[in-house]
Amino acid sequence: MPRQKFHRGKWELQRERGRIEALTPPPPDRPPLRLADGIADVLKAIGPPPDAWMAELTSEWPHLVGGDVARHTRPAGVERQVLLVYVDSSVWLSELQRYGQKKILANLQQRFGTDCVPALRLRLDPDGGRR
Repeated sequence: MPRQKFHRGKWELQRERGRIEALTPPPPDRPPLRLADGIADVLKAIGPPPDAWMAELTSEWPHLVGGDVARHTRPAGVERQVLLVYVDSSVWLSELQRYGQKKILANLQQRFGTDCVPALRLRLDPDGGRR
């Protein structure tokens, strides 16, 4: 940004008349920022709210993991940047840990990105699958 040029005597007069304490004049006026641009930048910086992301994940769960798997699993939340998925029986838990976990994670990362879903952990559902 180019350095602002100002007339020192004129600024001293304005400071005295306006009782301004600053020793240097304010920076020059810049063109106004569009509100839409500012909001987009702020939203990008803070990211989506966790509840909105989980609501979207829950609604799309059957399409992302398949009908059979969706009947026995549910997304439970995020713990230390790891998506926690509850499985309703130990048989399904074992099968998914061996054969399905990587595919589920790949589908979720393809849909939401690796930043949103860096890892996946499968656990036995504490409710016993009663939803």
